[in-house]
Amino acid sequence: MKIIKDILKGNEKLKNSYVALGTFDGVHRGHRVLISEAVKKAKENNGISVVFTFSNHPMEVIFPERVPKMINTLEEKLYLLEEMGVDYVVLQTFDKEFANCTKEEFIDNILINALGAKEIFVGFNYTFGERGAGNTEYLKSISKEKNIIVNEVPPVEYKGYVLSSTLIRNLILNGELELANCFLGRPFLISEIVEHGKKYGRLLGFPTANLKVVNKVYPPFGIFGGSTVIEGENKKQYSSVINIGKNPTLKPGELSVEVHILDFNDMLYGKRIYVNIEHFMRPEKKFDSFEDLKIGIQKDVENWRNYSDGK
Repeated sequence: MKIIKDILKGNEKLKNSYVALGTFDGVHRGHRVLISEAVKKAKENNGISVVFTFSNHPMEVIFPERVPKMINTLEEKLYLLEEMGVDYVVLQTFDKEFANCTKEEFIDNILINALGAKEIFVGFNYTFGERGAGNTEYLKSISKEKNIIVNEVPPVEYKGYVLSSTLIRNLILNGELELANCFLGRPFLISEIVEHGKKYGRLLGFPTANLKVVNKVYPPFGIFGGSTVIEGENKKQYSSVINIGKNPTLKPGELSVEVHILDFNDMLYGKRIYVNIEHFMRPEKKFDSFEDLKIGIQKDVENWRNYSDGK
């Protein structure tokens, strides 16, 4: 997958492209329907599939006081899009200049001249251009004139809900992780580069990969079961127990994500890992002693082995 940063400022011009347009926070089931169609049509027509999205949230410029915490960091979003087989991702910077781009300029300068779009794929509520003046209906109205096929993807309903990033964001924040995962279409993802920690886990016999807590949504603090993919290891998944929170026994007040990869003891410092959060196991708790903590972690590992073996 190739990444283009700011299509308007580079020399690259794409041709015969099938373009999915949107913010795509979470890359949830609804997004996946839309993006998969673009990938499929590109393959059928010997074209290229393109996701046109943003390197930052448009709200940062339009209503900075209303910027939501994202479900995915930019790195996580790119990982998910690559998993889907997308050929190109255009990461457009949403700044004041771009916010003032008219709907006509967006179509002519970006969709036609820069992206060479043959077909575009948009959600039913997609808007674009200065003050959101362009929408799906407008795209349909000019499609024949501009020689672009417009594919509108209707709302995706699942388990009685209309899927949206806002819905999923709130489910994660409220601890309804497994329902959120159903709507995402895959486990909630956390990805960062492994940092040096205080190495308490290694002393306990349960070494952990320490990940920085960043400005994105996390479920309520606790212990979770899941799996980990290590960069450069061809998507191999390792069963894992994950602690998200303040680690009140050893590091009170210090936010962290700590990942114990079962049956794995290699050094991971400086490597990026991709952690799938699959199942809530228990809330965080403070243990009375180092030994009690060790027993507690052992129990968590055993419980996750039993749960995952029974799936």
